[in-house]
Parts: sequence; C-alpha cells; structure tokens
Amino acid sequence: MSRRARPSLIFAVLGIAAAAYAVSQTMLIPSLPTLEESLHTRPSGVSALMTVFWIAGAVTAGLFGRLGDMFGKRRMIIVTLLLFGLGGALCAVASTLAVMIAGRALMGCGVGLFPLAYSLIRDEFEAHRAVRSIAFLGGIAAIGGAVGQSTGGIVAEHLGVSSIFWLSVVMSVGAIAGIALAVPESPVRTGGRVDVGGALLLTAGLGAPLVAIAEAPTWGWGDSRTLVLFAAGAVVLAAFVLFELRREEPLIDMETLVLPRIRMTNLTTWFVGFGFFGFSTILTQFFQEPKSTGYGIGASATEAGLFLVPGLVLITITSFFAGRLSARVGPALTLRLGVAVSTLGMGGLALSHADPAEVILWTAILYVGVGGAFGAMPTIILQAVPPSQSGQSAAINIIVRMAGSAIGVQLAATIVTASIGASGAPTDRGYTTAFVLATIAGLAALGASLAIPRETPAREAARVQAQPG
Repeated sequence: MSRRARPSLIFAVLGIAAAAYAVSQTMLIPSLPTLEESLHTRPSGVSALMTVFWIAGAVTAGLFGRLGDMFGKRRMIIVTLLLFGLGGALCAVASTLAVMIAGRALMGCGVGLFPLAYSLIRDEFEAHRAVRSIAFLGGIAAIGGAVGQSTGGIVAEHLGVSSIFWLSVVMSVGAIAGIALAVPESPVRTGGRVDVGGALLLTAGLGAPLVAIAEAPTWGWGDSRTLVLFAAGAVVLAAFVLFELRREEPLIDMETLVLPRIRMTNLTTWFVGFGFFGFSTILTQFFQEPKSTGYGIGASATEAGLFLVPGLVLITITSFFAGRLSARVGPALTLRLGVAVSTLGMGGLALSHADPAEVILWTAILYVGVGGAFGAMPTIILQAVPPSQSGQSAAINIIVRMAGSAIGVQLAATIVTASIGASGAPTDRGYTTAFVLATIAGLAALGASLAIPRETPAREAARVQAQPG
C-alpha cells in the first residue's frame, strides 16, 4: 500500500481503536454500586477501579508517546491495544477486587494510542486533512466518554457488568486486526534510548497525588496521609523536572513544554478535564436521585442513559465540524468557542436543574462545547512542535487532561457525598455546589485559552520546519 493510500480507511481503523478506549473511561461508572456489592468491598474499593485506570493512563501515555517517536507509532499502537484487550478480558472474568484492579490498570495503558494516533495522522496525511482528522479523533475521546456514561447503565442492567469488559475486548481485537492490515508505519523516527529513570519518577510523581485523591473521600482531604501523598508527589515531580533537564534524551522535552502556546494550551486542557469531563460524571447519579429529595427525577439506569442521548448526538456532530472549523479559522479559536459553550451549559446546570427538560438542555449544550474543545486541543499542540516530538507532546496534553479529570471525578463525588442528609440521599445543595465549581473551572479554562498566543498556520509551519527534527 502506498504511504498516502486510503486515508479514510486508516482514520476509520484508528477511530475504532480510540472509541474502544474512550467508551471504557466512563462506562463502568453507573455499575460501581453493583460491583461494590458483588465484590464485597466498600466505596473506596470500587473507586480504585477508576483511579488505577487514570493512574495507569497518566503514567504510560508519555512513555508510549516517546516509544512511538523512537520505534514506530503503528507498532506501539498495537502494543497499547493488546494491553487494553488483555485488561478487559481479565476484568470480565475477575471474581476478586484485586484481579479487577489489575485488569483496569492494563486497560488504562490504552490511552497511549491517542498521542500515537495523532502523530501518525500528522505523519501520514496531507496537512489540511490532518487538522480535520486529529480534531475529530480528539472529539472521539469526548464522544466515547458520553457514550460510556449514557449506555453503561443500560448495558449492565440488561447484559451484566462483565459484558462491558467483553465489549472492550471485541473492539480492541477488531482494531488490532484493522491496524495490522490497513495502517502503514510512520517513517518519522527519533532513535535514542528509553528514559527508564524518567519514566519511574513520572510514575511515582503522578501516582502519589492520584492515590491521595482516590482515598480522600475516606481519609479526608485534610488527613495527614492525604497531605503527605500530595507533598510527596510534588517533590518527586520537581525531581523529575530536574532529572529530565539534565538528560540528553529525555522522556519529555521540558523546553518544549514551557513554550507559551504549549503551556497555555495544557493549562486550558487541565481545567477542561477537571470541570467538564470530571464533574459531568455525576449526571447519571443526579438523574437517578429519587423524587422524594425534592429535586431528583427518579430515573432508572436505562432512563438516565436516555436523558444523555440528545447531548450524545450533538457532541458527535460538533466533533465532526470542529475539525473543519479548526482548519478554517484555527484550532485556538475553536477551543475558545468550545470552552465558552460548555461553560454556558455547566452554568445553566448550576442555576437551574429542577425540571428534566432543563437538565437535558443544559447537558446538551455542555456536550456541544466539549466536542469542539477536545478536538482542538491536540491540534494546537501538534502544530507547535516538530514531527520528532509529536508523540511525547501529545501524550503530555493527554496526561494533563487525565490528571484534571481524575481530580474532578473524585472532588465531584466528595462534594455530593458530603451533602448526604438524614434521608440517605445527597441534598440539592451538594449538586449545586459541584456544578458551580465546574462552572468556575470553565471560566478559568476560558481565561487560559484566551491567553494562548495568536499565530497563523503559515507562521507555525515555518517555525516548526526551522526546528531541528
């Protein structure tokens, strides 16, 4: 097959691979109470299934991005999918919490396929098509999260929790076969060595605070164990930065990260992950709160999923057109528009969520913006770095988003749980507080996005070509 043959087929295969991972991010959330009972554990135990997923993804995304730059992006995509599929199969047959946690950790490694796919598209596609394809592939991360959240309860209720994992296995196997047959290997390589020391420091530096976030609802945010883990993570990450600055072949190029366009895009990404992705995970729980609370809808798991369908349809449409918009007006403007629309939707939820129609409307608006924002972020990053740094730079952007999402998920759950009254159900104030905090994060994301330096595609291309590859 020629190097630029059948780009639509290449993108379709990569899209299936991305969807397999993206759906698995949130599909398990509606089933956590069921797993708590079947695995005979407590809430912090099942929350570890989400936390280990985030940790594994955060600490391996950079590693796989770097390995892809060194040894081939197609090859590393297949490796990430193998780990993802193996983890799904392990979770499907698991009868103990420990085995399922191990499986979820392997599934989390699948996040590496996103930076690898972004940079492979950049290497293989013509420039105008690459912008649209990367934006839509980034949107698949948002689409998958919405699909998982809206269908997870339905699938588990009718087919069982294990079917969620078997679905991931089937999708990963199909994606591996498609990539092996249809996707060529990228010719862009950097060579060099694997920075094992940097990978270990990054693992410890990210892992410690994420564990603290996961256990904070049980320990307490002011508990000494929580504070020690946060402090330890900060110290180790500082050591990681110093270590990388002295390496000739670092896992992450720190000089690239401090470029204004990269720095401000990553800051925007953190707030987007924290406010929109993280806090949106409480929506299905909100729909299922009983009517006796005075604000709840009393929906079943299936009905709660159906309430999210309008937003799911809109996020799919938005993600498709976000690529075209990015190619026409630039990804930075697309990101700002997406963040502004999502902030409007989250603000609407904070102000008024008494009527089901209102909640569906505000949620749909939220999803519209997320589709545009998720598609624009990786495009900005990849336009600002040379091809030899595509994998690691895109990986860092994903790590930042996952870290923000992990904190948002746990903090939203903590706020809602802390409001539980004598009735045993959260109060309306708990949900309102969570929505307000997410709206503030959206405003912070909008401010950060406005600070991204303006640069025309022509100037970006000239500067990237001038950088050593």
